[in-house]
Amino acid sequence: FLLSSLTIALPLSFFVVYRLQGRSILLPRHQTYHKSSVKMKVYKCLITGDELFTDAYKFVEKDGFYIVQGKYVTRKKGDRVDDSLIGGNASAEEPQDVASEESTESGCNVVLDNRLKPTAFGAKKEYQAYFKDYVKALLAKKKAMDPEGDFSEWQKDITATFKIALANFKEFEFFTGDSGDPTGMIPLMEWKVPEGETDECPFVWFYKDGIKEEKF
Repeated sequence: FLLSSLTIALPLSFFVVYRLQGRSILLPRHQTYHKSSVKMKVYKCLITGDELFTDAYKFVEKDGFYIVQGKYVTRKKGDRVDDSLIGGNASAEEPQDVASEESTESGCNVVLDNRLKPTAFGAKKEYQAYFKDYVKALLAKKKAMDPEGDFSEWQKDITATFKIALANFKEFEFFTGDSGDPTGMIPLMEWKVPEGETDECPFVWFYKDGIKEEKF
């Protein structure tokens, strides 16, 4: 309590404003990150700029995808990010408020944290049509960044990656980014039991070639 009182009395010049996953966070200058500190990587949609996930989650790179392991959570609405994902550690002795049913939300933490929005495809051919347009937009973006580049092999590779998703079409749930823009990446989510465990958990798939990485 005393520490809180002292902090409030400090001038605003003592603080620095950081942007983390679309939120403004006020930190004392003595807690700011330096070059020797660990920086968070944020992975965004190359087309829309929507934040999709961060390196605070456990994920692997496989077959042209980033596959992020999430978990099912129930929490107060508006609690966008788990403290554990940004270095927090709630005390076991500190009592936790139990939110009423009306004020809670449940689902995959990766989806909730990054405000991914559910969407759907009625059939494989609809997903194929989306992907065709998505690759065109992605190719235009890449050519703008590298006008002299040869993307023929890239097109073959991402098509092979897409075929993996298409083969498992019925297993996936689909999402847009926070903007809801359907021209950007459509992340995929499946539920499965991780190796060595007994309970299912969500895994969110992102096309690696449609991602841009930023450090904070």
